[in-house]
Amino acid sequence: MFAIIDIETTGGFGTQNCITEIAIILFNGNEIEGKYQTLINPERPIQRYVQSMTGITNAMVASAPRFNDVAANIYNLIKDRVFVAHNVNFDYSFVKSHLKTAGFEIDLPKICTVKLSRKVFPGLPKYGLGSLSNHFNITNEARHRAIGDAQATTKLFELILKNDVNDEVGKLTKKRKASQYLPPNLTTDIITLIPSLPGVYYFHNNKEKIIYVGKAINLKKRVSSHFSNNKTSKQKQDFLKEIYNITWKNCSSDLTAQIFESIEIKRLWPKFNKSQKHYERQYGVFMFEDALSYTRLAIDNKKKILKPIATFGLLVEARQFLNQLCNDFDIHPSMFFLSKEVPEKLPSVKSYNKKINEILAAINKTKQTYLVHDGAMNYILIEEGKFYGMGQIEKLNSLLFENKVRSKGLKNNTKTTINTLELIKQNLTQYPENFTVQSYINNYVLSNPDSVIPL
Repeated sequence: MFAIIDIETTGGFGTQNCITEIAIILFNGNEIEGKYQTLINPERPIQRYVQSMTGITNAMVASAPRFNDVAANIYNLIKDRVFVAHNVNFDYSFVKSHLKTAGFEIDLPKICTVKLSRKVFPGLPKYGLGSLSNHFNITNEARHRAIGDAQATTKLFELILKNDVNDEVGKLTKKRKASQYLPPNLTTDIITLIPSLPGVYYFHNNKEKIIYVGKAINLKKRVSSHFSNNKTSKQKQDFLKEIYNITWKNCSSDLTAQIFESIEIKRLWPKFNKSQKHYERQYGVFMFEDALSYTRLAIDNKKKILKPIATFGLLVEARQFLNQLCNDFDIHPSMFFLSKEVPEKLPSVKSYNKKINEILAAINKTKQTYLVHDGAMNYILIEEGKFYGMGQIEKLNSLLFENKVRSKGLKNNTKTTINTLELIKQNLTQYPENFTVQSYINNYVLSNPDSVIPL
């Protein structure tokens, strides 16, 4: 038993828009059992472009009932039926949200005639209701009005039932499936191919442009979770409209998936990603000698030519770093341009510069080169305190041992380190560093100190 529904609204998503018209056609698979239609007062102005598209004006809905006035009737008509619509997630999300506000809960099986048309009538150029109506000579005398579109959807649904040789409708109505929640332009075949492994996934639009990047410990579960509800937010509705394809890349662990996700967001700048999409200005702490021979430290924007002794994403972080050095080494803040108050007596150049050398030695200790072992043969390389890249290294201990034997007897220990490092780099993929990646690795190392292999 089906309820074929179409609605007209004040806008494209349910949280900030209202229904202006609803039509429900009760259909048992063979014949129409009843019809219901009404204009609805949205209790807010209808935008002009919506009025021009639907023909529904503010004057037309001024005396119409509010949704709460007809909610009980709508609920009773559809509560025991399968919810059918063209692009069903849109209509269902609005109706469910408005019924909930009125005190009625629905959780109905759904059928999308867009997706069914793709399965039953493959190969057509377009699957919009207007295009399908033209293709199958379905008359719609009230296009973009609820009753006209609902009647056209009913005729299309009848054609689907007559040509449904693989029982696609039966598959949907016999069992509630997560595939009911998939966007209309996405096939269930894609979801079945996604592995249950850590990795990074990509949502593509109809031009194959990547519009969202995400990471997961379990790719299949995480991707499916995007479509397992009917939130009426703008982002959710835009997702459902624009997702045409999904691709993915397996990763060795949750950490490598986190790192690769951040790298890909920075590289692709996807439309629907909100976090990590910001310009990292990068501030450097630079060292120079002033006219009195004092070695001074100062904050400035990071330079391409000059190499800073430390780099920060936020100005406040750089200032905190220098303030901490002032406290730890008993240096007046004015020497680092943190204060305009100059001390009455400056320290001797020799004693002051000695402290700067101690600071540099302490900073250099933090710029170590090491591997982070991330399970099995997976490694992340940190070179002089900076993220270099990651990948798989087979038999690392054997590689290090052979290089040590090969280098035995050499007096220059630096040469031994360089040889080892170059061998390791040959097995890794180099990636650009950013502060989010630094944070992920630092947090992992703090929680898993045994994963660090010094080089």
